[in-house]
Amino acid sequence: MLLTGAHILLIEHDPRVIDSIRQVVGDTYTLEIETSGRAGIKKASLKEYDLYLIGTEFPDMQGLDILSAILKIFPEAICVMMEHDPGIDIIMKSAHMGGYDFLKKPIRHDKLERLIPRALERRWYIQEARRLKDEKDGNLVAISEEQSRLRSVINSIDDGLIITNQRREIIFTNPRFLKLVGVTRDIPVGETIFEILPKKLQEQINGIMDNENSSCSIKEEIVIEPPAKLVIMANSTPIIDDGGQLLGVVSVLRDISEIKALELSKSEFINMVVHELKAPLGAIKGYLEMVVERQLGNEDALYENYLRRSLSRSEAMLALLQDLLNIFRMDNRTVRREIERFDAGELLRETLDFFQGDIQSRSLQLQVDIEEGLFIRADREEIRRVYTNLISNAIKYNKDKGDIDVIATRTGPFLSLRVRDTGIGMKEEDKERLFEEFYRAKNRYTRQISGTGLGTTILKKIVDEYGGKILVESEYEKGSVFTVQLPLAEI
Repeated sequence: MLLTGAHILLIEHDPRVIDSIRQVVGDTYTLEIETSGRAGIKKASLKEYDLYLIGTEFPDMQGLDILSAILKIFPEAICVMMEHDPGIDIIMKSAHMGGYDFLKKPIRHDKLERLIPRALERRWYIQEARRLKDEKDGNLVAISEEQSRLRSVINSIDDGLIITNQRREIIFTNPRFLKLVGVTRDIPVGETIFEILPKKLQEQINGIMDNENSSCSIKEEIVIEPPAKLVIMANSTPIIDDGGQLLGVVSVLRDISEIKALELSKSEFINMVVHELKAPLGAIKGYLEMVVERQLGNEDALYENYLRRSLSRSEAMLALLQDLLNIFRMDNRTVRREIERFDAGELLRETLDFFQGDIQSRSLQLQVDIEEGLFIRADREEIRRVYTNLISNAIKYNKDKGDIDVIATRTGPFLSLRVRDTGIGMKEEDKERLFEEFYRAKNRYTRQISGTGLGTTILKKIVDEYGGKILVESEYEKGSVFTVQLPLAEI
């Protein structure tokens, strides 16, 4: 159920973010904008908006202070925070304060288009719950009907909910709770908690039950499917009657899997960097010790050779670090893209000119056919990286005096780029693993060819990001054909 004529308050000082959000909102909703924190709080205090979009940093105050001020006035306000590179701490703090969601800047239109209807649906449920409460207070005759409606509201919320009584029996669960704990059957009223709940949630509820005078909540992360496939934040609170007696416990479960997955991926990234850099750094250290200590006598040519090896290893490490950073940013969607409309054919010619020296040094025959007017909307440097990867591989894995064909044409709504070489090609098992991180084919031709094993991984991630396709044809010792398709820009 969606709100019609919804009012959205945007508190943000970056004109680019404001313009991006204005494009998504369009005429569908009423959008009001404030560019400073204090002005935003002042406007927010005048009435309750259906949705608040709040930046995290302003010259006059922090976004979390704005969030806190709004929630003090309207505790059920639907607030979405926005930041360029949000850390785990600020995301968790926002969620604990009562923030509804978190968006990364620059704002992706598709994500915002999905978030707004979902947030407004939750807003509708909140308003419906208020209406039902008012009806219940004013009309006792409609209690049973209102309970049914309220149950529908509770069953539709994003969070899981379970209520247990003093005897540790389950008296209410909503469908979201059952999904979060992996239960596929209905739970009859009166079933004991030990037969169904995760152990840590049982301990939470028992901790409150065993301390009947306690009125504090217990909040804890619970891993349902390790390592971070499904992680929930469980918050259990005692239910106390007017006389101070403990009646039971209500537990709310929120899915925080995305936050934990981001945290885990950062840890894995650090471990990966350490593992991949340990061997080359050790080699460089050994080479430099031999040079500094003059362990090989007085022949300068030998030391110059080891210095060149050290330089080569350090350049390879820099390339590896750059590739690792690119993959990490893509996986966690922290890449900052400058999307523009440009001539993809012209950029392809520029990239080919850059490789003319390498092509001539291998005596390769280059055939180029680029159709005019191939415009796309993308980040120019990312598309240049796609071209660079395809062309450099066609050179690196080719045979001396071999052929390279580069053909760029319009195929329906797509730019189709075809790069063919007459190089060493790939075996079927190598082709199947081509886009895996760090995978490199091993044969008598590739032993002397350097590389990180990340180039094609980055290539595929970029193509996927723009809704494109990549096709590979290859025959061992005869060559390969890579075809990349990217959506053309509308005229």
